[in-house]
Amino acid sequence: MRGFGNQKFWCHLSFSDDVEYSNKDIRKSSPLKVRTYRELVKVVAKISNHNPDHSLFYRGQPRDYTINTGATSVYPTIYRSPGRSLTIRELRNRYDVLEACSSQLMEKLQTLKIENSRKLYKFPELIWSILQHYEVCATPLLDVTHSLRVASSFALNNASNDALILIFGFPYPNGTISYYAEQELLNIRLLSTCPSEALRPHFQEGFLLGNFPHKVERKQPHLDFATRLIAKIKISKEGFWENDFHPIPDSALYPDGDRILDICEGIKVSANV
Repeated sequence: MRGFGNQKFWCHLSFSDDVEYSNKDIRKSSPLKVRTYRELVKVVAKISNHNPDHSLFYRGQPRDYTINTGATSVYPTIYRSPGRSLTIRELRNRYDVLEACSSQLMEKLQTLKIENSRKLYKFPELIWSILQHYEVCATPLLDVTHSLRVASSFALNNASNDALILIFGFPYPNGTISYYAEQELLNIRLLSTCPSEALRPHFQEGFLLGNFPHKVERKQPHLDFATRLIAKIKISKEGFWENDFHPIPDSALYPDGDRILDICEGIKVSANV
């Protein structure tokens, strides 16, 4: 993945001095604190207006995860190894598990005659997007959303008090799966990827971001999605949601009757992951 390098952006830090900052500065900075969802929307609107060359994607987290330098780090699940080094052997094993789960999912979809699932067989990344979104196994993809309300709900539903909204800048998507060879990126629109029986993606307005080409033999800094970070916003449970704006409950983010969830849960059990 091509990061932003020395390119500068109008970001959350710019509200105090109207100066643009590099991705390195943004990653090491403290987030901007906002009080309400209404204020968050206004802040993001201004950031978006100042960065028209990028499509903004959001990720809600209970806290900021950093590397030794104090900079924000956002690796996809297959490369995560908190507090220790990820060995080549372990990474290869994770890819073996991913391949096995992918084969099982394709077989299940075909056997159960899930509607309009044939396109998933053409691109392995599309199958991975389902495995990632339903948390079956580690993948090279990162869950994000185009919805600030979804990102905020995820962040605060899983936080004791304060939470974090990360804002990433990516090329504009142009289809179900978008490849950007020059940027070494891919973007998957889950709404277009998943069968209609997959309810969760339709409630979460989800996208999956990834590196392209996707498979590497070791964890490397260029695989860190924080190299595409444009802003960090801190939100708090107390007073954030107002009368006009309400959180999306877990019962809606994870709806009942999701047939693809049942399939994925079975694969997860059989793969022992």
